[in-house]
Amino acid sequence: MDVTVAPSRPDLVELLTATSRRVSRAVAAALAEDGGTLEGYRVLRCLAAAPGRTMGQLVAALHLPGPTATRVVDGLVDAALAYRLPDPDDRRRVVVHPSALGRTRLARWEGLVAAQEAALARSLGEDRVGALVQALTELVDDADR
Repeated sequence: MDVTVAPSRPDLVELLTATSRRVSRAVAAALAEDGGTLEGYRVLRCLAAAPGRTMGQLVAALHLPGPTATRVVDGLVDAALAYRLPDPDDRRRVVVHPSALGRTRLARWEGLVAAQEAALARSLGEDRVGALVQALTELVDDADR
């Protein structure tokens, strides 16, 4: 017997998942036009904000699986957008830095992402986007505690 139960209200997890995928696809498509990926953008942005991060710090900051972070950093290094150096405090570890080319490319990618965010703001309205950003920030901050 197949019983279908209609939810009385939208499922928050489903809405967040669908929204995340939709926004990620749009941003990834914009970045791909300039040879970038969403993960590469996120890693490069993190490195520009705090150069000299270890792989473990990148994994923690970006909530990426270790193998994914390694693959993304390898791609950034291969494209000369980032480089690795030995950790000055622990020679067994490496730290990752954005290159000058990486910073230049990041500036272009920031413009592409800003255009996607502006389109979203036009669609939803500035006030609603501001409220959404605030609510999601609080949700992430609460989860990190």
